[in-house]
Parts: sequence; structure tokens; C-alpha cells
Amino acid sequence: MEIGQLEAFLAVVYEGSFTRAAERLNLTQPSLSARIHQLEQDLHGTLFQRNTRPVSLTRMGEVFLDYAERAVGILEAGQEAVRSEQLGIAGRVTVCCPFSLATYLMPEVVQRFSQAYPLAELYIEVGHSDFAVAQLSDGMANLALAAAFPRFLERTHPILHLRDEMVAAANANHRLARASGIPINRLWQYQVLIIHWGHAFTAYVDSLRELAEMPGAAIRVPLAIALPMVQGSEMVTFVPRRLTAVSGLVELDVPEFQFSWNTVLLTRPGRALTALEQAFVDMVATVWHSSEPG
Repeated sequence: MEIGQLEAFLAVVYEGSFTRAAERLNLTQPSLSARIHQLEQDLHGTLFQRNTRPVSLTRMGEVFLDYAERAVGILEAGQEAVRSEQLGIAGRVTVCCPFSLATYLMPEVVQRFSQAYPLAELYIEVGHSDFAVAQLSDGMANLALAAAFPRFLERTHPILHLRDEMVAAANANHRLARASGIPINRLWQYQVLIIHWGHAFTAYVDSLRELAEMPGAAIRVPLAIALPMVQGSEMVTFVPRRLTAVSGLVELDVPEFQFSWNTVLLTRPGRALTALEQAFVDMVATVWHSSEPG
């Protein structure tokens, strides 16, 4: 199995056509088809349904896709590391983090880090916690921020623990914004947007809804959709406390609602941080502690 075969496979997946994939790789179509054919022989199966337009993956192709992307990505990361060494770049920090932290933590961290280390390269990838840990495990990132779940901690080496809490939130003009001691059941009188923060949090919120007498229908949406919807409506949602200020929302005073939402900064087991990576970790800690909610 060769890198050229993997690149040909991915090009057909992305383009949906052998012809366009050949053009993308600057190959003749027979050359590209030969690479795919040899790859299928090595795998002892068929990767594409060739009688569909666009070309679609077989079940085996679907299984193989994730591994092909990761293999090519790791090789590209290795090439970039060698290039950096050859060019004498001051150093590189590669990080993967969840969407929420990219919203309210990373902007300040990136700004301060780039000012302190102007010759350093900083690469930040964004995805959910599972994606961040997978990127770390595959060597695509050397640092990852993720929810502090035991299943992540047992596979990685924790460097820094960041403690937060989930809170009920709404826009500043919401009729509950200035209320105190709000009963949890009162929240369900409004349209509630439930962001997917993980199965444990979803189960917690669902258990609270089950106790309500007549809960309204909940809408389950990603963070990027929820924030603008809540900002201009009578809706309620649940977010990390630190996200409320930067998103223009306000925390609602709901004493019964209590859910810890801790994040951890990770690297791979047995791996020592470079001096530049340690500086990045220190920067994250500084920004986190300097922005403690009042």
C-alpha cells in the first residue's frame, strides 16, 4: 500500500468522479484507476460503487475512509515538521480544542501567545472533544483540550485542569434575567435549546425535564446555532459559565441547576512538552485564571 494509492482514493471520494480526481492529481485517468485497482487488491475488496453518479463508497470503502484520511494527514504533519526544521522556524505548537473553548478561551490565548512568540507557528484545529482526543492520539496535534471525561483521561496525559460549571442562560432582556431563586420547573415554560455537551449532560437535563409537570418541547442544536437563536428571543439554554459573558448572554439564577463542566489540557502519555508548548500551556492557565467570572 502506497501513499499515492491513498491520495488517489481520497481524491475520488472528494471529487465524486474518477475523471475529476485524475485532474486534481494531475494524472491520466488510466493511471489513477490503476492506483485504485492496486489498492483494492491489497485490501481484498471493492472500495467504490462505480455504477453511480457521483461515484459512491461501498461499505468497505466507508470503513477505510477514516483510516486513509488519518494516514495521509499524519504524513503531511510529518512533512510540515521537517519543513519547519529545515527553514529554522522558531517552533510550532499544534492544538485541537472544542468549539466552545475556541469561542471564549482561544482568542485571548492566541493573541497573547502570538505577541510573546512572534516567530512561533501556532496551529489550532477545532472539533468536539472526541475529535480533539483522536487528533492527539494520531499525532495530528500535540496538545488537546477536551471535556474531563474518564474515557479521555485514561488514554492521555493530563497537563492542566480547568474548572467551570454549566449554567442556565438567556439574553439580557429576557423576563427571567433579573429574577432570583428561579425554580427549575419554571425554565420549561419557555422554549429550551439543548446543546449537545455530551451524553452525561444530556441525561442530566432530560432527567430534570421529566420532573416538570408540562415541559415544552426541547430543541437540540449545535452551539453555533443555539447562541444566535437565544440572543434575540425568549429562549433559554445551558452553557459553560465562562461562555455567557463573551456570547452576550446572562446567567439565570437557578439554584437547583448544578452541573460541573471541567476541561483538561492533554498530551500523549510519555511525551515531554517542548519549551514552546509549555509556554502555551502556561498562557492558557494565565488567561483562564485572569478571566474568572465575578
